[in-house]
Amino acid sequence: MASRGGVGRRACRAEGKSEQNQRLEWHHGPFTAESGPAVSEDNEFRIRPGKAKRGKAQGRNARGLVAEVLRVAAIHSGGRRTGGGPRRGGQSSFGRGRTAFARSRLFGSGRRVMVKALPVSHRSRGGRRMAPLSAHVAYLKREGVTRDGSPTRMFDAAGDNADDRGFTERCKDDRHHFRIIVSPEDAAELTDLREYTRDLVRQMETDLGTRLDWVAVDHWNTDNPHVHMLVRGVTDTGTDLVMARDYISHNLRSHAEELAQAELGPKPEHEVQRALDREVAAERWTRLDTEIGRAADELGVIDLRTERPGPDDPRLRRLMVGRLQHLETMGLAAEGEPGQWAVAEGAQAKLRELAARRDIIRTIGQALKDHGQDRPLDSYAVVSGAPDKPIVGRLIDKGLHDELYGAAYAVIDGTDGRTHHVRLPGIESLEQSPTLGGIVELRAIGKPGEPKHTLILATRSDLDIAAQVKAPGATWLDHRLIERGTGVADGGFGAEVRRAMDARTDQLVREGLARRYGERTVFERGLLDTLRKRELDSVGAKIAGETGLAYRPTTSGEKIAGIVRQRLALASGRFAMIDDGLGFRLVPWASALEQKLGRQVSGVVRAGGGIDLVLGRKRGLGL
Repeated sequence: MASRGGVGRRACRAEGKSEQNQRLEWHHGPFTAESGPAVSEDNEFRIRPGKAKRGKAQGRNARGLVAEVLRVAAIHSGGRRTGGGPRRGGQSSFGRGRTAFARSRLFGSGRRVMVKALPVSHRSRGGRRMAPLSAHVAYLKREGVTRDGSPTRMFDAAGDNADDRGFTERCKDDRHHFRIIVSPEDAAELTDLREYTRDLVRQMETDLGTRLDWVAVDHWNTDNPHVHMLVRGVTDTGTDLVMARDYISHNLRSHAEELAQAELGPKPEHEVQRALDREVAAERWTRLDTEIGRAADELGVIDLRTERPGPDDPRLRRLMVGRLQHLETMGLAAEGEPGQWAVAEGAQAKLRELAARRDIIRTIGQALKDHGQDRPLDSYAVVSGAPDKPIVGRLIDKGLHDELYGAAYAVIDGTDGRTHHVRLPGIESLEQSPTLGGIVELRAIGKPGEPKHTLILATRSDLDIAAQVKAPGATWLDHRLIERGTGVADGGFGAEVRRAMDARTDQLVREGLARRYGERTVFERGLLDTLRKRELDSVGAKIAGETGLAYRPTTSGEKIAGIVRQRLALASGRFAMIDDGLGFRLVPWASALEQKLGRQVSGVVRAGGGIDLVLGRKRGLGL
């Protein structure tokens, strides 16, 4: 077999500004989308709605670029070139042979399939703890991705109800596994996307000379239905499975396209033409842009004059000219002499960046819509690095913005009145997050002066604000009341929080825990402790009735020891139930306890209800 293959890292998206239907302004450096764990410094864009226009400076820059390119070309050819003069210097690479290839690439009737693959090591990299495979499987099986809305189930070679837990268990001692995404352009037209996937795996087994242990799931929640495959990184003889990079990028994709072509037949010419027509005005990097790049001579000039050698297919010439004219309106290309063009340096990075911005805007907008909210575009914000101050708000969306590499995101409807799209290192960042609607806080953990910090998405409440209004415990809203609403804006989610705070105050007044004096409200001394104790006593009594164990409240300075039985999501926060043999205790939860479920822990209760736990032989974090 060939040496271990891999997937090249995606190019970082370069910094740039572009005015379209809305103007997007980015601050604090370039917007990057690296595949590794590192997160770039904080990026934030502000969208200022306004009429689309082409900036004068932008146009001058592009025209200046073309003028310089054409000036150098004229010197290179021994003098200024005229419209009909022969080219003696840089020769266009768009001869008739290349035209045939371009025509085949663009106008071919073959069925296109996108295939991405990544070998994923099970060992930590760069000090970053890798998310367990089970976390990725859980994400792939999330709700809302099936074609008919039914529960998500994985499939394999044997059937449509694969044992994904068994697969995860078999993988735990492997060196690596493969993530593969297969996205046929016409997936919706295939009779059975799962059988199509099985046929593709059988071809892979023939190519690689081994049976494969795999599971997969088909997703229908995007414009392009696709399949996620997980393949064990071992052969049927137990040795490490290695796939060459070229096999994944060429052979596997070719097999996938051949299977689609065999079932669906050639793509109709009018569909091919319609797809290319859409690319002319697309605000992303397209196949036309790639062909335009290939058409440039060594000086960067694209010569599309009708009297000069070039694409002899008038359709191709028309598409290229149309695309270049659209890029010119974006300040990314300009025409020198009639029919002679140059594309701005960094155009590919800027187009990819623009597409990424559009995806983020769509993600934020859809998340707000799903929660019945509508926010102005200028309230959208993107955070991909350490924020200047903690971001607190309602979690309205979460997931992977790169399903291959596992980089995660969250959308937070902030108490500051803005809606934040947050880039996170990996899916492990979401492991402790609440369900949508819960309250979270984004914090940056790191030493002062360090260029990069670890972003933490901490849960502040598993309850949404509506449920907190009448909840029995010390809610997140109660903390805001004690702080008199500090940091809560009057607009956006901040306005919702202020209304909920008023409703919560009314509830506390009815319970005798607060009194109103005109515009002023006085809360009972020790309100938070009173509410927390009331809830813990109630929950403790309920658990005691269900288990037969006695509830034993904790006191400051008391030593406790026992087995962690479960995690409870209460209005007062998350708590662990610890069975000490004589009864059980309820103590504040911490992420360190996640790995201790069913195991023995011990510690000392601190004043205020927290606890210093000793995890094994090492002292743990204070809770």
